[in-house]
Amino acid sequence: MGHRPQRPLSQGLHTVDGLELGDRRLQAGGDEQQAAAELGRTDNPLNIPYDIAVREAVAAAAFVKKYWEPEGDRPGLKRVKSRLPASSSEELLSIVHAVQEAQTRLLLIVDPAVADLGERARFVVDELESALEFLLDDDVDEPADAQLARIREFHAQDGQRSSALSQALRDYAGLAESLKDRLVEADEAFDVGLIAEARKLAEDLQRRALEAAPEAGASAAAAATRNQLLHLMVARVGAIRKTAAHVFRRHPEVAREVTSAYERRRRAAARREKARKAAEAGQASGKPAEASGKPAAGAAPTPAAPATAAQTTAAPAPAATS
Repeated sequence: MGHRPQRPLSQGLHTVDGLELGDRRLQAGGDEQQAAAELGRTDNPLNIPYDIAVREAVAAAAFVKKYWEPEGDRPGLKRVKSRLPASSSEELLSIVHAVQEAQTRLLLIVDPAVADLGERARFVVDELESALEFLLDDDVDEPADAQLARIREFHAQDGQRSSALSQALRDYAGLAESLKDRLVEADEAFDVGLIAEARKLAEDLQRRALEAAPEAGASAAAAATRNQLLHLMVARVGAIRKTAAHVFRRHPEVAREVTSAYERRRRAAARREKARKAAEAGQASGKPAEASGKPAAGAAPTPAAPATAAQTTAAPAPAATS
């Protein structure tokens, strides 16, 4: 086993970028912005979409409460309260609330269209993506599988900006339109009207974005504040996950609850896409295709990736608005 350098006590699991987990500046109702500013980090720390990061932070806070006390042969987080205080859950929720307020202030400056239409747009994207995934998870390999995988990969790092949401709405609506009859057959409750709504929302977001002219100084200051708070939130979630991995190392099903479901899905999608490409390469060379988990359907041309115009609008960098 290689040598692992010792970590200073001040940087253990009981700290958030140098602040003790029980620091009064991080307690519920405390001055989260002051604590965030003292960290001096203004880059965007997210490598997953903003919405997902916030939901996972809320889930991490709930995890601490759920598994604080031991039960039967399962230990509780209470046993490491010197590292993870009982107040950790409420402190994290307080930070999440501050992040959401800072995000709203930023969007009102740089992209007011998202502040007005973003919530509905993200709901429509989620509904279409879920319906398509359910339909195509049928153990049959077909061109639509590859198209959905490419759309999801293309938009995996989308933020909350109207340009990214607008393109995602168009891409999912286009695929859903081509599979509309099958979507209804697979799920009678599927709302076909979401397809038209997605296109209308995409047009409205694009139009409103062209009308916005944010003041550079104000948007930069708002982004810096939001990013500082995101650093607090991400570090806190990371500390909870590391603690859970230690405490519940003999109960992996419990530790798994606080890991990122989004990252698991992304890794699984990457494995499926790799298997698909390997199968295509094997067929092209005349060699037996590697098992991809799905029997191949009739040969069909590989669908094109989402419109390249999106590459100029959907930023591939951090998920939240920077």
